[in-house]
Amino acid sequence: MAERRVTIRKLDHQGRPLFAYPGDVLFDDGEVLVARCIFAPQDTERQGLVFRRGDILIECYFRSQPFNVFAVYSPQGRLKGWYCNVLEYTDFAEDAIGWADLALDLLVMPDGSQTVLDEDEFEELAPTPAQRERAAQALATLRRWLAEGVFPFNLAG
Repeated sequence: MAERRVTIRKLDHQGRPLFAYPGDVLFDDGEVLVARCIFAPQDTERQGLVFRRGDILIECYFRSQPFNVFAVYSPQGRLKGWYCNVLEYTDFAEDAIGWADLALDLLVMPDGSQTVLDEDEFEELAPTPAQRERAAQALATLRRWLAEGVFPFNLAG
């Protein structure tokens, strides 16, 4: 497969652009798209997962799931953890991916420990009953996939 570059756009829950960055598509079977990205913003820490400039993110986008999953690796290839974003939606185009963030996240460390993040930010969005249900289903699916060790939680360093 020829290399395919995409622009990935993080949007707020109403679809307004927050920031954009490039990624290289590694896999796209019509259901799952996997892109390799290099973390470029300033170093950031989230509950023990430290994102550093130059980290490699293997970003997994699902056409039928209300979430994405980022496997975070050091530049040397050590798995640092998975960062899962609960989404309002994901838009796919040949050269772009847009994902609307609902603020609620699941952080998974390599040892399998999990932390739900930003529940307060999710509540500040005044989520509808449908958004609450979708978020609960997303977290349940992510936890089930983690327990079963299926993709993308079978990606190791």
